[in-house]
Amino acid sequence: NLNENQKENLKEFWKILLEYIENKDDHLKNILFLLFGLDNPDVILLRFLRARKWDIQAALEQFIQTIQWRIEVNIEDILFYGENHIEFEEILSGKTFFICSDKFGRPINYVSVKDHIKGQFPSESTEKLTILSMETGRKLLKYPNESVTVIFDMDGFAMKNMDYHHVKFLINLLQNYYPESLGLGLVLNAPWIFNSCWYLIKSWLDPVVQQKIHFIKNLQDLDQFIDRNSLPKRLNGYLPEFQYIPPNEQEKQMLATIHQDSCGKLKAKEDHYQSGLKYLEITSKWIENKSNDNERK
Repeated sequence: NLNENQKENLKEFWKILLEYIENKDDHLKNILFLLFGLDNPDVILLRFLRARKWDIQAALEQFIQTIQWRIEVNIEDILFYGENHIEFEEILSGKTFFICSDKFGRPINYVSVKDHIKGQFPSESTEKLTILSMETGRKLLKYPNESVTVIFDMDGFAMKNMDYHHVKFLINLLQNYYPESLGLGLVLNAPWIFNSCWYLIKSWLDPVVQQKIHFIKNLQDLDQFIDRNSLPKRLNGYLPEFQYIPPNEQEKQMLATIHQDSCGKLKAKEDHYQSGLKYLEITSKWIENKSNDNERK
């Protein structure tokens, strides 16, 4: 639902981006196409434009930084190996998982704060798990929704669960590398000892993100956002409690076969790369008004 001015801004963003990547190496383009492969490319660019108040240059700079960050953290491997490259015990902790959708159709990421104990697992593993959760949320999006709802369940919270380093990491992801991806943040069961923590955390948040955070005083108040049949029993819902089911031997064998198929992987990557180049070609024509929107879908 863009007005004409916003549509021209989007085209200008595309134009500058195409000029930037024209002479870049194939690896950077592959990472770009991998980012586009899970979402509508226009929607991704619009997230950066909106987050930077339609300042095209600022949005472009942040977008380029995001591509560089995705290269540095090796997002390709995080997606390829999934939870296999994360501490198994951390996955079993149930500190984060997805459950159904809210009343607006947004995927729900449930976070059990008491199950995150500072220093229990290597920070690299926890950060990979957080990135994988962000990418999983992107894959679960269904048009026209462009954002995710996150439930932060503070039940049982103690200061051993307060990890400011990881909170800063999460905020950095949300505000810089996954802008406009948070639709709603619901903080449940926050005890009084969290008040001073929140006072500090709030100062790190962009005002727009702050407005998306709601403190829920009792579980009945959740009803305005989420149906009971989309909530686990611990939140007065009807879903069974989360239990991670690891892959069985047959699934492991299937996965190993895929990982060992280097020829198939190379062909899939090349096909995807060529599709990406074709999309950029059509987009270039669209910028010049030589093609319509339907050709890019």
